[in-house]
Amino acid sequence: MSSQERWTADECAAHAGITTSTWRDYVADHRAPAPLPGYDPHTGRRTWDPATVRTWHTRRPGQGARTDLTYHPDPHGQLVFINPTTVTIATLLRDLANAAGTTIPKTALKQRWVQQFPNNDNHTPPPSQPDRHTTNTPTTRQITKSLNALHKLGAIHHNRHHITITNHATLTQITTL
Repeated sequence: MSSQERWTADECAAHAGITTSTWRDYVADHRAPAPLPGYDPHTGRRTWDPATVRTWHTRRPGQGARTDLTYHPDPHGQLVFINPTTVTIATLLRDLANAAGTTIPKTALKQRWVQQFPNNDNHTPPPSQPDRHTTNTPTTRQITKSLNALHKLGAIHHNRHHITITNHATLTQITTL
């Protein structure tokens, strides 16, 4: 790597261990730092600040990293996995709580689900970003996992028939993830 004040796309890509084409794709998709204003006076090309590129590269997730996953700390500081189904359920529960109070029958959640996703044969929300590993139908187990995640976060308590909202602020926070 050269010790110049600005790096070209070729130098940025070489530092990151990717092709120049991939670097340009990352920049276009806002997954890499934006170029510095103006153009290099000697080459007429876009350039980047080396320190910014180095920082970006050290924070860059490794190959195969799941950047679509979200974790949220529970009251004890332990991270709890939040998937799109959990966010959808939190949103439906928040809306139901605004209308019905803090204890909600699970049947009401199911009814709201059907209203929210009427074109879905299985009455389940579509995935937020479909890919080959997801299905269009969260299972009962996935829904239970989502309710358990909300419970771990202190947002709800639930049993076989009812869901009780215990922390509206946490529930609302989950809906924004």
